[in-house]
Amino acid sequence: MGLPDPAWIRAQSRASAKAMRNACSATHLIRQRAGFGWEVRPAPGSVLASPRAGDWNPEPDYFHHWIRDSAIVLRAVPLAMQADPDQTAFWRGFVADFIAFSLAISDPDRRGPAQNPLRASARAEFEKFLRPDAELAALQGAAWLGEPRFAADGGPDLEQWSRPQDDGPALRASALIGLLDELPDLASDAATALIARDLSHTARVAGSPCIGPWEEAPPSRTTFTLIVQWDALDRGGARDPALRAAADLVAALLQDAGDAGGWRDSIEAPAGSFDAATCLAILHARRLDGPFAITAPRTRATVAALERIFADLYPLRTADGIPAIGRFAGDVYCGGNPWYPTTLGFAELHYRIAAATQDAEAFARAEAWMALIQRVAPARPGPLPEQFDRRTGAPRSSLDLTWSAAAFLEAAAARDLACQAMGR
Repeated sequence: MGLPDPAWIRAQSRASAKAMRNACSATHLIRQRAGFGWEVRPAPGSVLASPRAGDWNPEPDYFHHWIRDSAIVLRAVPLAMQADPDQTAFWRGFVADFIAFSLAISDPDRRGPAQNPLRASARAEFEKFLRPDAELAALQGAAWLGEPRFAADGGPDLEQWSRPQDDGPALRASALIGLLDELPDLASDAATALIARDLSHTARVAGSPCIGPWEEAPPSRTTFTLIVQWDALDRGGARDPALRAAADLVAALLQDAGDAGGWRDSIEAPAGSFDAATCLAILHARRLDGPFAITAPRTRATVAALERIFADLYPLRTADGIPAIGRFAGDVYCGGNPWYPTTLGFAELHYRIAAATQDAEAFARAEAWMALIQRVAPARPGPLPEQFDRRTGAPRSSLDLTWSAAAFLEAAAARDLACQAMGR
């Protein structure tokens, strides 16, 4: 299979829109975590990273509201409307609920509990997974904006996890700005307040070491986080000199992560260290000029370096011999396989390059990755997993990742743009 089937793309787009719908404001679901004695019903405006009830045996528990994932999903809302017009009213209401939910969970006047409320109900063998009381008690003010995730009901994350993480508010601000550009009638005072809060926080922490996009220690200055911070600050800096100054600071700092081989995965990383998340950050920014443009020499060099890495790691390839795309060399999470969001992200990136430049080779590579996704995706269009096996293409890790649904919608939309630009 060398080319993706347009009929399949349309069917999978509808299925991905429905998968996103099932994870957003999922008040119809209840999550019972028996080991913790913890019952969670998602609140309106929340976004589940996955609606499945995994218990790490082996499917992970992603029944949480991640700030990063939710921003990526928010950006794809207009595409979900287009793919499944019957749900337009839901999505319009969801945007308002998402803004209200995001303001509530980041309220600086809110205070965390003095003691982890699960301490009294958790089984003895689960106590080691409880978040320390001191961490929860310290939650107030700007600390809420450094939280990677929240309980789906809006409560604080009560489990141990890596933090702080400073990509989420930047992604949320730029996603909301982009959404309102497309759907200006959804603008509101609440949306303005959320964007201002997120941009203020981003300016305050810009360039500081933190947990990266994959939430692994130690804290560092990853190119993913720095690029999404720059993008948000640059978008907000047109009318705010303080944001403009912060954007320029981050842009200057990023030069320490660049070399002839592309963008390293962090300022601290040695030469030859690359991460597909860097390309996803560039893709999120969608710039057509400047050092972080999708067509910039360092972008292309980073893509080429990652392809070489994954060619050595993954036997699974496209019909043209292009490797599936994972996260980084040495990745062992759930087997360290190719990911749907990264492989789809590389397809989208190349579709957008083709749309901007009419580059036939870029379009062909994008088509090859989309055809690979068709090959490994479930036979019947529906939810998409997080990973696929590096040899067989079988689903791995979460079997219904909301980020994968959003990534598919973005790649399919970018394909439409490329086809229009190239007269296909």
